[in-house]
Amino acid sequence: MHFKICDEVDECKSVWNLFSSNKRLFDVWDYRSCFFDKRYHKPYFIVGYNKKRVNGVIPLVFVKGKNQYSYIGGWFTAERNSLYLKDKTKLKNFLEQCPNNTFMEGLDIKEGKYHNFLNDQYTHYLNLSRYNYSFEKYFSSLDKKRQKNLRWELKNIPEYKVYLNRIKDYKRLVELNIKRYGEESKLNDKTIRKGILRMIKLAKEKGILDMISVEINNKVEAVDVCISFNNRYYALIGSANCQKIPNLGKLMTILNIQNAIKKKARCAEFGASADHWKNMWRFDKDMLLKFVK
Repeated sequence: MHFKICDEVDECKSVWNLFSSNKRLFDVWDYRSCFFDKRYHKPYFIVGYNKKRVNGVIPLVFVKGKNQYSYIGGWFTAERNSLYLKDKTKLKNFLEQCPNNTFMEGLDIKEGKYHNFLNDQYTHYLNLSRYNYSFEKYFSSLDKKRQKNLRWELKNIPEYKVYLNRIKDYKRLVELNIKRYGEESKLNDKTIRKGILRMIKLAKEKGILDMISVEINNKVEAVDVCISFNNRYYALIGSANCQKIPNLGKLMTILNIQNAIKKKARCAEFGASADHWKNMWRFDKDMLLKFVK
């Protein structure tokens, strides 16, 4: 086997499409590439060949500002990333080709069968088919005290209105997220901000956007960006003015679960990190993996 570094975007797209199953949202090149910007990223796809036949690829980009190689799409798309090889027993050979300062996060748990990767973070999801697509059945599975507290907390949220797919509210989401998390907010990174906006516009064009805005006293106080794709409902990013209106985030979680059920999604995905609040909702979880060199 011999290796070649592919650094042309169109060629990288072709190689990606040779292997991707397109089952999950970010398996689809058009959504993944929303987070590629040639001003800040340079393709570095490690492609393995047996004679002229492509045997696999590790789809990296060089992130210029960090002087680091990462899986294409970066942090925002780091949910169950796959390493595309026809023969996974050759994975070690591919990983040896990764340059120093490679950091791949969010690798799917299944990749751990073929290499001793490091643990990354838990990713959280709710198997709605287990509850026969019934919110009441899911809610009744929660601890009795938790159910009682939730009812009381939601009752005390001021009167609100819910709006769908108002792209103009993305600006408010960014504002709320940075206000809440300060320097730790990923939305301080303009490449991520622009990538999310590109993804939102593409999803709306394709008819799969589920963007929820909650307005209280004529002001947008919470926004979540969600997408329905292939029987999965992805709650991707959002923020709520919880400092001003306590428990507003809990309302957004319930709205997302109810919306996923309405869409007949088999699974609602709530992503990695923030275990402290996600565990309270009895979400399922899997440990994602990472590779550092």
